[in-house]
Amino acid sequence: MKHVVVVGGGVAAKGFLSSAVAIHSDVKYTFIRKTEFGPVPCGIPYAFGTLDSPMDNISPDTGILKGGAELIIDEVIEIDSKEKNITLKSNKKLNYDKLVMAVGSEPIVPPFPGLELENILTIEKDLNVVTKQKEIIKNSKNIVIVGGGFIGVELADEIKNFEGKNVTIIELARNVLSAAFDVKYCQAVEDILKHKNINVITKLGVSEFKGNGKVEEVVLSNGQIVAADMVFLSIGAKPLIKLGEMAGLETNPRAGIITDAYGYTSNSDILAIGDCSSKIDFFSGKGSGIKLASVAAREGRIAALNLFGKVMPESPLGVTSLFSTCVHGEYFAATGMTIEQLEKSNTLFNTVDITTVDKHPTTLPNAKKIEGTFIFAKETNIILGAQLKGSVQVAELINFLGYAVQNKASAYELYTLNYASHPMGTPSPNKTIAHMAATALLKKIK
Repeated sequence: MKHVVVVGGGVAAKGFLSSAVAIHSDVKYTFIRKTEFGPVPCGIPYAFGTLDSPMDNISPDTGILKGGAELIIDEVIEIDSKEKNITLKSNKKLNYDKLVMAVGSEPIVPPFPGLELENILTIEKDLNVVTKQKEIIKNSKNIVIVGGGFIGVELADEIKNFEGKNVTIIELARNVLSAAFDVKYCQAVEDILKHKNINVITKLGVSEFKGNGKVEEVVLSNGQIVAADMVFLSIGAKPLIKLGEMAGLETNPRAGIITDAYGYTSNSDILAIGDCSSKIDFFSGKGSGIKLASVAAREGRIAALNLFGKVMPESPLGVTSLFSTCVHGEYFAATGMTIEQLEKSNTLFNTVDITTVDKHPTTLPNAKKIEGTFIFAKETNIILGAQLKGSVQVAELINFLGYAVQNKASAYELYTLNYASHPMGTPSPNKTIAHMAATALLKKIK
């Protein structure tokens, strides 16, 4: 019986295993991770607030274990790709026929002066660590979050729900969430945060941390001082490539372990998936730094299909941005390119702004407005991107629009789309936001 070893237990590993045990059932699967419990990565901010306990954020292994896979809590310290075996910290050796690397990424931590002070933390995918961090939050009054990306914003939103907390976000860019949204939507998020009395500082970086043993102050690049009992660094993540280097694989510190469209590395018996593996940008064909659970899961499924032969490449090739978040009950989502990104690349485009309501008739209880900006290529009228805000529908609607971007749907195709509707769950069939956007674009170019 062939033996497949998976190093890592996150979204990519589970996406791979859940598919592989179904497709290739006559195979022995072993997956190895360092922690006893694997978290839902995107649920970590909510483990600090909405969830009663961080342990409520466990990503269960039940289905994979029932499928016959074996879980080992240990750490890989050596890989011999010639002999096709790995050595664990416990000195146990395992031979493999195929090795799947899903080791993920680690937080980016710039060398700020004062970084050695206590209570300067990063987001860790270890629920025992998260549990300890939650206690530090409870015992802190002034909390500073360095980085205004999705995790940083969600952390601030959650922590502010604790009584008596002063929360500050420091973001070097023009706005929070500026990598995913244009100014209009970023400012809408910031307005919500400020309404909750969260201090939002943008266009300034961190100069240093000060304190006596523990962090007490964050000094900004303009000399401004922000009081801090604890600091979360949420600046981004970089791929973990140490094991890839150990196995003699082609790697790049920024891109990760280099893979092809089938998930294979430079070694024909080793695949790499998730945050640790390289990505191609859908639009430019160049390298992409996007790290998303949805991308990791997709790569896991592709690798499972190609485990014993290159059956189906990633198609279409490349990743696009596909984000959603919830800030104080308001949902924001984006896919594809932003206006700012298109302007920088000198791409010609048209935009339309659309507003609809998520129920029909609009007089139904709790009906809520949905707003959207749609971006189309000037020559072809192909959708290049979309940004939405409004009710919970937005979180799922963006997946449909992401599929439209991925498949280069035109305004004409969105205009003729057959889209199911129901009074309590969707806008009117004549007020579906994709149809409305297509109609507005066709009117604009006529």
